[in-house]
Amino acid sequence: MTQRKNDLIQFFEWMRNGIAFVTTWFLILLLVYSAITGIKVIQTVTLIKMLVWIVGAVFIFNLFFTKILFKKWSFLKRLSTFMILISIYELVGFYWFNFFTGKENLFQWLIFISIVLVLYAVSIFIYQRISKKQGEIYTDALKHY
Repeated sequence: MTQRKNDLIQFFEWMRNGIAFVTTWFLILLLVYSAITGIKVIQTVTLIKMLVWIVGAVFIFNLFFTKILFKKWSFLKRLSTFMILISIYELVGFYWFNFFTGKENLFQWLIFISIVLVLYAVSIFIYQRISKKQGEIYTDALKHY
């Protein structure tokens, strides 16, 4: 029971922190984009859509990377499933914000898919490097013992 309570506390702390961080980051990006393109007014509906999109994305992240729902999944299984689901969620969001419209739609898809695949590959590479290093440290500690 205590572990379940700790998992719930972690989930809600990550929700709070994730929403605060991502909202701040996206608001900065939106302000920079608006300044560069000469947009003088950001509509309230756009900000509401952005907040709803952010809350959903943070929820998906927390669902997979806290132990609230998937207790026994390995990191790679969590990461792979998360990447598939968050990519679909982002695509829906991009259509909702009208980012994927017009003739350049195929080009935008290719850029998006390329970014996701590169970031996924980098995440796997980093994970393998860290796992190998941790394995060596653990093996050395066992030998010393």
